[in-house]
Amino acid sequence: MKCGTWKAWVRALAIAGLLLAWLGIICRGRDSWVVPAVIYYATPWLLRLLAGVLAVVVVKHWGLRLMAVTCIFVSLLEGWHSFRLDPPPAVPASSLQAAIYNSGRSLESTTEVWPVLAETDVTAIVEAGEFTPVKWQDFSTATAGMEWQRFGGTMLGVRGKILSHESLGVEDLYRCYRCRVSLPQHGEFTVVVVDIHSQPWLPREKSMASILAAAKEDPKVIVLGDFNTPPETKWCRDWHPTLTLANNGSRRGFRETWAYGAPLLTLDQIWLGIGWKAAWTEHLRHGSDHARVRAVLDSTN
Repeated sequence: MKCGTWKAWVRALAIAGLLLAWLGIICRGRDSWVVPAVIYYATPWLLRLLAGVLAVVVVKHWGLRLMAVTCIFVSLLEGWHSFRLDPPPAVPASSLQAAIYNSGRSLESTTEVWPVLAETDVTAIVEAGEFTPVKWQDFSTATAGMEWQRFGGTMLGVRGKILSHESLGVEDLYRCYRCRVSLPQHGEFTVVVVDIHSQPWLPREKSMASILAAAKEDPKVIVLGDFNTPPETKWCRDWHPTLTLANNGSRRGFRETWAYGAPLLTLDQIWLGIGWKAAWTEHLRHGSDHARVRAVLDSTN
């Protein structure tokens, strides 16, 4: 391929990426129908930032360059909100630790992860995969002190008792399990475990409304989920102030988790009722395409 042809293709790619990035900005929070939803979910701020930088480098037209600089500025503002380098706090014994982890259906074979899952008081696992009876016994031994409840490929473990559970999801759209748990130092409260299907063209309105309905009655609720949806979605506006996003708490790194760290769909989130405040949130990688999100929570009572 000739040098001029190669440069023309790069310029065309940069212009297309810039236009897509601008569509992502315009569609932000306007995901009430499928086309803007797909564009918005597929263009997180980091991807838009990279598109703007590429356009500034290779595109010469002043109007497109102005669009690129504006795109970079807007994306950097979002990045400023996302990226933090807070110092890790001391964790008092009275804190509760909660985590969400999508194991990519490989939990049975990643035995080195099992003891890590028992380090938190409440752990939700989605896409856990299947266990043979022998492997399940080994897993239970490695996570001694945790009581587990399995819902097909979804699991909830607590360092206490699971008092009750019910399924509220809709097949082919989302899975939602509302559980009542009891922990020795923290009493009874509700945990909602969520797994929303990843396809961005599937509607989110019903799933997000149902999750809020499942969570809103308990001020000490903890919602642990693979949402595959940005928290700024239109459908989360009704969640405030009933629920707050623990991912926004003190942290070192990005607020979002992405598949293999590539900035596409925003994945895993922890939402809290008004009875909790996130003192610290961190992302930990254990071989899955998802990071495990762990939050240290303090009671507000």
